[in-house]
Amino acid sequence: MTGAEYIAAFLADKGVRHVFALTGGAAAFMLDAVGRRDDIDYVCVQHEQAAAMAADAMWRVNRTVGATMVTSGPGATNLLTGIACSYFDSIPAFHITGQVNQRESRRLGGAAPRQLGFQETRIVEMARPITKYAVQVTRPEDLRRELETAYREAVGGRMGPVLVDVPIDLQQAEIGDFVAPAPETPPSTPPDDAEIARIAAAIGAAFEGASRPLVYWGAGIGLAGVEHAAEAWLRETGLPVVSSWAGATYLDHDLPSYCGTVGVYGNRGGNFLIQNCDALLVLGSRLDNRQRTGNPAGFAPRARVAVLDIDPDELAKYGADGYLTAALDFRHLPRLLGRLALPRPGNAWLDHVGRMKTGYVGAFHSSHAAARGSQDPYAVIRRINTLLAPDAILANDTGAALCWTFQAFHRTRHTLFTAGGHSPMGYALPAAIAAKLGAPDRQVVCLTGDGGFQLNLQELQTAVHHRLDLTIVVMNNGGYGIIRQFQDANLGGRRHATERGYSQPDFRGIAAAYGLSYHRIESPDAITPEMFGPGLRLLDIMLDPDTPIEPKVELGRPIDDGYPYLDDAEWAQGNAFNPYPRTGGHRTSQ
Repeated sequence: MTGAEYIAAFLADKGVRHVFALTGGAAAFMLDAVGRRDDIDYVCVQHEQAAAMAADAMWRVNRTVGATMVTSGPGATNLLTGIACSYFDSIPAFHITGQVNQRESRRLGGAAPRQLGFQETRIVEMARPITKYAVQVTRPEDLRRELETAYREAVGGRMGPVLVDVPIDLQQAEIGDFVAPAPETPPSTPPDDAEIARIAAAIGAAFEGASRPLVYWGAGIGLAGVEHAAEAWLRETGLPVVSSWAGATYLDHDLPSYCGTVGVYGNRGGNFLIQNCDALLVLGSRLDNRQRTGNPAGFAPRARVAVLDIDPDELAKYGADGYLTAALDFRHLPRLLGRLALPRPGNAWLDHVGRMKTGYVGAFHSSHAAARGSQDPYAVIRRINTLLAPDAILANDTGAALCWTFQAFHRTRHTLFTAGGHSPMGYALPAAIAAKLGAPDRQVVCLTGDGGFQLNLQELQTAVHHRLDLTIVVMNNGGYGIIRQFQDANLGGRRHATERGYSQPDFRGIAAAYGLSYHRIESPDAITPEMFGPGLRLLDIMLDPDTPIEPKVELGRPIDDGYPYLDDAEWAQGNAFNPYPRTGGHRTSQ
């Protein structure tokens, strides 16, 4: 085999069926090798950024490692935004970049010009901070080892993306026959029973005497594939649980003890529970500043907090917070849960949990839309929710469209995801394309905003080329609503680069150019089941440009005091177990 043929065989052996690619001279040999096989094929995207985002989504949908194959120079650098999505969200992805012939490389000789070969770029050094492993292979005898090492890194421990850079001459070199790697060793050394017992005892001791326990469900549970065991444990114990957005896609929202997502854009009831619990067990969440806000000291202020995570570096950041921390590969979480004895919640706490769940979970609505007589984005999301199959896939973008969706969508067996950590505009469309290719028998919806839609608009051609059944929902509020809301709250309503300077194309015309069915939606009732059936269509959801995210915690506020602000009596009721002075001069209107 040549190096290019060996790479194609290796990816096929790992279960990769679609390589997202955009061709170029430095990738042509590898794509030719992929194209000559029957067990793997390439998917031509229109921009390499979309290739990396599609590879990211592939694992989220069917737990197979997504792969890309692109040329050197701009082809490689265009991957970086999508690679960062995978790195921050712990998603395994395998990126292969072509590189100039080594005899044209700047590494030759004593000089160090900026560039020697055409489109030569030092992509390994650029990608290293946002990959688990990045390497350029320079010798034929190293290719097999480097591919295997990269794959083990991608799927082992805290997962993430890897990049292998392959010069053209190595792609043409003789490698030898493909040899399937030996059975892989476990991705981590299982903790022994004594270590499991030690962690369980430490948590039990810290929570002894607590009467208001709460579980925080993070994405690490689902990333490790143990969500069913963890959910069974919650059903058995009856412990109240809240979740991060990234974790919410791995949990059945019909779970009786589930009380919604939390954080800056979270559910009011869930946020009240965080602030009033006296023992908080955090499972697989890194508690970023969209969850704890920029003031971590104000998060769960009366609680003893224990955080379990796979990454010791994530745990180290809690040193000043006084949290109990323990590192654990969550593939072994069920063993720990079986040994864990948390205090049973008291009746008063369970009554309070019930009130928060009844009063706030699923109760999102737009007071702005009600006052203006405009379309309510939360009603749109709920309408879509009722029309989709229980196992439908929703690929989400960023900004207000993302917030409205994650606030209002009720998940049972759906796959609901976004690139949460990096959160780039333009993610949803290539992610939805990958989802449909990876799960062709399931309904797939791309949920985006009018601003984010334009970032990867060209990928409509990819969907058209593959004749995908795909519904694209554009929450059209005239651009960058989440930033406008920030400007109104913090910049005196000066809407530079949002209202002033932003414009959008005629989406009806865009749909016609690509051959999509177009539907202008001015009422949720206009959305019909047929709009999620066979075919490629665009739903243009018309919203008042000033429609805010409700609730939203503004700068300097704790997570239980989001805008629009509750009256003092209702706010005090939510904080029945943690009364404290309400300060900050909150606004009553916007």
